[in-house]
Amino acid sequence: MTSASLVNGQFANSISLDNRGLAYGDGLFETILVRNGSALWLDEHLQRLAQGARRLSIPCDTDVLAGDCSRLIANVGANDAILKIVLTRGAVNRGYSPLAAASHRIVSLSPLAPVATGYWQQGVALGLCQTRLARQPQLAGIKHLNRLEQVLAAGEMQRRGFDEGLVLDEAGKIIEATRSNVFMVVAGCLVSPSLNDCGVNGIMRQQILSTAKRIGLRVVIGAVEMSTLRKADEVFICNSVIGIWPVIKIECMHKAIGPMSRQLQREFESHFYA
Repeated sequence: MTSASLVNGQFANSISLDNRGLAYGDGLFETILVRNGSALWLDEHLQRLAQGARRLSIPCDTDVLAGDCSRLIANVGANDAILKIVLTRGAVNRGYSPLAAASHRIVSLSPLAPVATGYWQQGVALGLCQTRLARQPQLAGIKHLNRLEQVLAAGEMQRRGFDEGLVLDEAGKIIEATRSNVFMVVAGCLVSPSLNDCGVNGIMRQQILSTAKRIGLRVVIGAVEMSTLRKADEVFICNSVIGIWPVIKIECMHKAIGPMSRQLQREFESHFYA
């Protein structure tokens, strides 16, 4: 398939130079897996986008965005692809002050990279990022366009040859990985870091937490220290494009792919590898 995009509902491949998303990262985005012509968990992605838009006071019409997504997928004839939604505060005069403006929406489709079944089956190696996440409760959980911390952290891991990297906050608590959320299994309990101060509340994370409760797994969400990671029996990372990847190594620390990781993979396998 070929890449294509809609800007404010019109087919285009460029935006205004004075768009606040470009100038200041003043906006939000969602990255969505398209399988068999259907956007996976589109409603959940749009709900998170709307929540972030309310927090940033950016106008957001999810019905219009849903229409853009459906129209683009149908027009391109996309079967398996990556759908990206970007919502910015729009194009206004210079300066940080968020003057009243019409929000701009960008919906784009790009080809889906070959599925990394090896990572799903055999696991991945993580490094520990030196870049730390700043605590900012007003932005915690939402997927805003300011991603420089992730860019720096991902660059570290690329240079060191790791598949992904764990990112801590400024207090040394484990928060997430550079492009995914992290879970651990400790004494039979599924543990996920709290995202009250920083980090992204991923859609796949939300799906896993909901499924874990449905199938009767014990779940704990809270502050996660490095000591918790060291004693964890299982570790896995996740996002809504890759699904669940077990972790077999963190720096020099080895981990086994355990039964809970495999159980949760089976719950979601049809979404990613059917």
